[in-house]
Amino acid sequence: MAWSHRATVCLVLLGLGLGLGLIVLAVALSHHRAPCGPDAFARAAVAADSKVCSDIGRAILQQQGSPMDAAIAALICTGVVNPQSMGLGGGVIFTIYNATTGKVEVINARETVPASHVQGLLDQCRKAQPLGTGAQWIGVPGELRGYAEAHRRHGRLPWAQLFQPTITLLREGFRVPSVLSQFLNNSFLRPSLYSSTLRQLFFNGTETLRSQDPFPWPALANTLETVATEGAEALYTGRLGRMLVEDIAKEGSQLTVQDLAAFQPEVVAPLEMPLGNYTLYSPPPPAGGAILSFILNVLKAKGDLSGPWVVLGSGVLEGNTVKDPERLQPLGLGAKAPSSDPTLTICSFGAMVYSPRTGILLNNELLDLCWRHVEGSAVTPPPVPGERPPSCMVPSILVNKAQGSKLVIGGAGGELIISAVVQTIMNKLWLGFDLTEAIAAPILHVNSQGHVEYEPKFNQDVQKGLQDRGQSESPRLFFLNVVQAVSQEGPCVYAASDSRKDGEASGY
Repeated sequence: MAWSHRATVCLVLLGLGLGLGLIVLAVALSHHRAPCGPDAFARAAVAADSKVCSDIGRAILQQQGSPMDAAIAALICTGVVNPQSMGLGGGVIFTIYNATTGKVEVINARETVPASHVQGLLDQCRKAQPLGTGAQWIGVPGELRGYAEAHRRHGRLPWAQLFQPTITLLREGFRVPSVLSQFLNNSFLRPSLYSSTLRQLFFNGTETLRSQDPFPWPALANTLETVATEGAEALYTGRLGRMLVEDIAKEGSQLTVQDLAAFQPEVVAPLEMPLGNYTLYSPPPPAGGAILSFILNVLKAKGDLSGPWVVLGSGVLEGNTVKDPERLQPLGLGAKAPSSDPTLTICSFGAMVYSPRTGILLNNELLDLCWRHVEGSAVTPPPVPGERPPSCMVPSILVNKAQGSKLVIGGAGGELIISAVVQTIMNKLWLGFDLTEAIAAPILHVNSQGHVEYEPKFNQDVQKGLQDRGQSESPRLFFLNVVQAVSQEGPCVYAASDSRKDGEASGY
């Protein structure tokens, strides 16, 4: 498919099977400069979750790369800058919109269940909480073949050119980013990291690396150079794949070279739903687009959200607010939580399994099949080889053709993704927030037990109003919700990366 550089919108969301996905968004507009104001870009923008990776995406666009080229390059970078969230050992979902043809497609390269796995794996779900670490949870990585398929369909620059900025970053004295340092030195995560194979990467003796410490990662630099030269098949049918499988087998993984060779991404149509003057495009199951669409459709039926129903900014709760909590139950992925106890899965650094010869961290995506396991049930359907676990990832594009407006959005944070994306869309399209404010606003989340969790600094009046109506509150150990978005409003483009992760967009 030929892609127009004049008017193309591309969104990419990547997850390392961590429950912490990563989105990179690229919007390329015409070369006409317009008086868009100091906070807007006239030509193009990239919103990654770090400035260095946003800058890499912007540079690729300035080299006449396509938006897909920019997205792939920024994602490769993000796997280095935020390895706790993503990397080559994970999977990717792309939602792609061509503004010239109006065609939208989804490339699903999410991890799959390998041909062989631990017997009774899902009986281990309760014991695996809250981190979900261990080689038994590793799914077949799909990221690189996802990149290759996306580049084949929509790329413009040579494949190797997309890898060079990150290779240079690693070779020229890379240092520990501040966000990564926060994860490494978290008192909850640190003991598990130290007892895992990640110790050889993230520790200096018995001490974790700190912000701005030198961070040598030659194995990954070598892998990126090999993939840049030989293509994704170096991992799926070549030497890199053999080394990866041999390394992680020592940790108990049953992944095989045959599993890698058999992995193939899927190209499917998006879900499509009218939302006021916009059309919402989102990825179908196993991604979270159906749930996102359902929630927004219910909210849309409430009418004007800037009116008497709810005004989050002032904390007014009147009119048709749900007063009977029994009428509104949490929407899960297909089953109740394993027991009535509140559960929390914190997914950082994937399975905490590392391949030292390739420099790749491995995902823990099979943990997302734990929704099938219900305590006391006689039968738990086992994982099926080749299936893709369900996901809350929702890389989405909203298009208003009449006004020439678009909102490209996605989030990270596991089960928090949909809550965060829904509330950002509400804030931006219905409550009149600018893009940065819409993302920065604290969120609420209804967990699998039907209890409301409030991000710190969430509006106290709203909290009290919900409590008065019988909604139960539950504390949450971590809020890891992160949203990035790009919007086009007429000839101008705005981009925002979530400050929760020190993100910063880049454009020109």
